[in-house]
Amino acid sequence: MTEKDEAEREEGGRRGESIQVIARAAAILRALAGQAEGLSLGQIAKRVELPRSTVQRIVGALAAEQLVTVGRTGEGVRLGPTLTLLAAAAQTDLPSVAQPHLEALTRRVHETVNLSVFQGNQAVCVAVSQSERELSVRSSLGSSFPLYSTAHGKALLAEMSDEDVTRLVGSSIKPLTANTVRSLPELLVQLREVRERGMAFDLGERTEGICAVGVTLRLATGPRYALSIPVPALRFEAQLPVLREELLRCREDIEAAAGVALRPAASFVGKPG
Repeated sequence: MTEKDEAEREEGGRRGESIQVIARAAAILRALAGQAEGLSLGQIAKRVELPRSTVQRIVGALAAEQLVTVGRTGEGVRLGPTLTLLAAAAQTDLPSVAQPHLEALTRRVHETVNLSVFQGNQAVCVAVSQSERELSVRSSLGSSFPLYSTAHGKALLAEMSDEDVTRLVGSSIKPLTANTVRSLPELLVQLREVRERGMAFDLGERTEGICAVGVTLRLATGPRYALSIPVPALRFEAQLPVLREELLRCREDIEAAAGVALRPAASFVGKPG
């Protein structure tokens, strides 16, 4: 073996070790996600299946960069402030982060997918993946509708208290179709159902002949976003099981790309209504 070959082999070995360290550090950070009380080094080691000494060394390096914080006794390891800053930076351009995942969802369900952001008393569309089906819902960037009449809007409202919803919506409910909610008490009942299901529905409430399913993104910081899949009513019910499953999958993919999820994954029960 020549001197050049030996040098290349050593370089390749160092590169492989670096990749392994990064992968292990990422595994530790994922293990800490959602652990408000933190984890001990032993708990982390068990979750990531690494020796405690290795975990201690990596945690020390992460703590030096404030990617994690460590309690005074060396226990109670938590995610650090630098991660929050990084998550916020990613979310400032969340539409770009989300776009490939919206497109992947469209390929799976063959329907249009929207990403909307909460602004004032409306949800504004900031990213779209358009279905190529001849009969499909056409969405436009910048379009907005009252929160109470859309799946993504009701998903956003459901994260608020009834008092906050009352202050935000008040007496401004104006029906857009025959199916639109007519009063604040009726809306509050619907929002309780959304919280139970972890998912919201628009059953021809914004536009006659169009239904939709929507969920919020559970991001650490920044603006509040929601995902929705609008579908022609004639095929909505038949596709609903797949739409729900794939929408939740897309949400998890975007959250993983954008930052740390704060709340446990939503569950849903029963039928839309």
